[in-house]
Amino acid sequence: MAAGKSDGSSDAASLALRIATVALSVASAAMMASASQRSCAGCVPASQVSVSYSDYSSLKYSLVANIISAALQAAAAWLAARGREGEGKAARSLAELVDTAAQVFLYSSSALAFSVDDFGTCGHRVAGVCKGSGEFCQRVRASGAVSMAAAVALAASKYLKDVPVSTWFKGDETKKAKSGCGRGCHCHH
Repeated sequence: MAAGKSDGSSDAASLALRIATVALSVASAAMMASASQRSCAGCVPASQVSVSYSDYSSLKYSLVANIISAALQAAAAWLAARGREGEGKAARSLAELVDTAAQVFLYSSSALAFSVDDFGTCGHRVAGVCKGSGEFCQRVRASGAVSMAAAVALAASKYLKDVPVSTWFKGDETKKAKSGCGRGCHCHH
């Protein structure tokens, strides 16, 4: 939802990528919510018999961040689909803020999910939960990968909004077509 001008195909592709961002964010949140394992060999403390995302505040944040990102991008997709011509400066600024916030949530969520190997207890780095809970860690990492895919889809959506598809293969033809320097003279500088 940037201020750039785009053609119809760019708008449609951008909207499709925004919708994909929503779907991927929801999928990542669902994967994180289901990340648990009954047996946990080598867990700290030793009395812990299962492990879940809810045992770690970082993974709870990751889940919430993906939900917030999905909500922000659903709102952005709705605004893009509504498509008002001549949006005011405040609306464009709000759109940029929504996109930036969603990207921050997605990147931080995926980073936390990828760091699951380093989780220990009380801030001390120990062997990690993944030594005894491989299935749990695989699901958490997969959630991080899906979250990163959502961030890439959002970035591509923003790119398409700013750079119309119709300009992708033109190269320098538009520069050659202009005569002069654009300052009203026909001399070469």
